[in-house]
Parts: sequence; structure tokens; C-alpha cells
Amino acid sequence: MSRIAIVKLITIIVASLLLALTVQARPEYLAIFAADPYSRPELRSKCSVCHINPTGGGERNEFGQAFARAGFKITPELRKRFPDRFLPEAASQVAPPPVTFVEGSDSQAIVELGGRRFLIDTRARTVSEVAPEKPAEIAAKPQPTPEPEPANVYRQGDVRLINLPTAKPIPKGSLWVDFTHRFPFGDFETTDPAGLFGLDGFAVPSFGFVYGLTERIHVGAYRSPNAVGRPILVYAGAHLLDEQNGHPFTAMARVGLEGRDNFQRTFVPSLEFTLARSITQHAQLYLVPTVSINNYSLRAFVNPERNIPMRERETSVSLGVGGAFNLRPLVALMAEADYRLNEEGRLGSTRPVFGFGIQKMTASRRHVFSLVFSNGVGTTFAQRSGTRGSIFGPGLLEESFKGLTIGFNLTRRLF
Repeated sequence: MSRIAIVKLITIIVASLLLALTVQARPEYLAIFAADPYSRPELRSKCSVCHINPTGGGERNEFGQAFARAGFKITPELRKRFPDRFLPEAASQVAPPPVTFVEGSDSQAIVELGGRRFLIDTRARTVSEVAPEKPAEIAAKPQPTPEPEPANVYRQGDVRLINLPTAKPIPKGSLWVDFTHRFPFGDFETTDPAGLFGLDGFAVPSFGFVYGLTERIHVGAYRSPNAVGRPILVYAGAHLLDEQNGHPFTAMARVGLEGRDNFQRTFVPSLEFTLARSITQHAQLYLVPTVSINNYSLRAFVNPERNIPMRERETSVSLGVGGAFNLRPLVALMAEADYRLNEEGRLGSTRPVFGFGIQKMTASRRHVFSLVFSNGVGTTFAQRSGTRGSIFGPGLLEESFKGLTIGFNLTRRLF
């Protein structure tokens, strides 16, 4: 077969597939027709409402073409023009769909539409199709009802405050994206208005995932870029206590191991605990002690491929404190500080890392965005307690408000 013939054959196949995709039946359009209170019940499951072919697909009939021109919406003009497909207004009001209320329940009812039965639960906000059985039999079955949330417990939005963990519960089988972005570099003077808190310098974006193995145990992985040594952090965590379950506070423990140069060298194991206590449902306080064994300086000028000798490393013990306060149900203000307790600048950090920010959550709390300001760039267990001076060295850049730069956190539940 010649090259031209092959090209023609491929073109015909692709065109046929595209044509098939454009003319296939669309059940969602039939659902729009069936949901209209004036549609004739006997036609609500018929593809012939819109198509010439009774089985659906292919060319549309006159009603289907008019329905498409109307933007796939049922309009009063369509009802008047096609009386064979719609009931008169008076007739539709006379014959409402049959509704049966389930005995022993104040939130469940069975509605019959087009010969099918649907159980509607207004408390759980669910709709499910049920087999043709007696309402009493349905009432006898235990129906799940959502447990009321404790009135005085704060609901965390993100898995982290600024850098510190919040002990947010990770449901079993859920996968979360943990993304942080910092703009800590420039000409050492980030207070220059023209630099806008470091936005004109290069950034330190880090990215990871958190997955719930059980309702209490989760695992995660997290990677930071070359500027802080290309570390990869892997960790596991366990929820020990939870205010949502009636405990006096929330407690979480996590153990992690991070290695520079994409987990190839200079490994640092860490252990951390997060204690969270709600102040009504509008605010929460956090206490986070962390121990990182054989930690090292974050100096960006050290080649990530270099093995850092033990004489340049020491165990760091840090204590983080923070808080979150809801301005509105889905908007929170946050602040935190993290200080290394057992060093005097050997690792390049002599002052606490501090930060503050504002957080916006969606109603489902599956997507959270935080605009933050901090004088630190590291976001892993071992690096988050080091200020910008940990990278440039004390004296090259002040570690106070003069080193404050902008950044953001982004968390998304994928499933």
C-alpha cells in the first residue's frame, strides 16, 4: 500500500471516529427531558424523543434539532410546539409523581418516576434507586445517618499551617497534594519595593503527596529543589488522639527520613509530634516539637552531590508554636514560630523561623490556598526550622523581618 493510500485510510478512520462521537446519543439530554414536570411519562426513557433511530444515536428528529437550537434546555416554546411530547400544564399539575414516606424516618421518602423508584434522604442528602419493595421493608433496614460534628472543635483546612503540620485527619483511601512555593532569594535586600518581597528572584517550589492507609495512619513523600539540596522526604504518621472523637486535644506523631540529591546521600531521620487544641470552633493552637538526627546546614553554595561529613552535622531539636483563627467560616488567619533549642549558630540559624498568612478553603475543604510570609525557605522536617541565614550564612542576610519573603501553600484532595 502506498504512503498516500495509508494517509487516506487513516484520515477516513479518524473522521469516522469523530463523526461517531458527535452523533452518539447523550443520556444526559434525555435526563433533562425526563426531569421536566410537563414531559410525558411514557416518553421519559425513550431515545426516540430526540432521534430518528428509536435506539438513539444518529440524526436528530425535528424535536431534537429544536432542542439543540434552544441550548439543550426545555422552554415554554418547545412545550407549545411539540404537544405530543409534553402534557398540558393543567394535566401535569393533576398528576404529580407518587411519593411514599418511609415509616419511622423523618428524612426519607420514595418517589416513583418513569416506573423507577428512588429513595431520597434529606438528612444525608442522597438519592438512590431502590427495588420494588414495601416501604416497611425499607424502613426496617438500618439507614446510615451522618454523625453530628462536635460544636467546639476547629476544622483544619490544610495539612500544614505555614510550615508546621496541623494534624489534619487524612481519611482512609484519600490522596492529597501538598505543594509549597517560596520566593526567598534576590539581591539579599528583599525589602526593596521594586523586588516585591523576593518575587523578582528565583523560587523554591516543593511538591508532595499524602495518602491515608487507614483512618489513623497515613504515608507521604515530598521533594524540594536544588537550592536546598534536592532532598526527598518520605514519612509515615499516626493520629493518636482526635478532638473530633471527643478527646481533649488532637495528637499526631510522624517519623521521616530525608536524603539530599534525590535520596542518594546525607540522610537525616526526624521524629515530630503535633499537639493541637481547639478554642471553640473558630480557633486552634499548635505545639510541634521536632528532633532531626545529624542535621546539616542549608547552605545553597554546597553542592548537593557532596556528602556532608559528620563533623559538619549535629542533631537539631526545635520547638514550633502556632495558631489559626477563622475570620469567616472558610477564611483563616495563621501565624507560627519555630526555634532550634540546642544550637548556637553552628548550622547557620541563630533566630527563630516565623511566618504568618491568610488561608481560603472551599466549602468541601478539598481545596485550600494560603498566602504566606516567612523568613524561612525549608519546608521538610529537618529544614523548616532554618532561617534564610541558614543558607546565606549569618551576617550576609538578616534573619528578622528584613528577610521576610512571600510564598504560598496549596493543598488539594484528589480523591
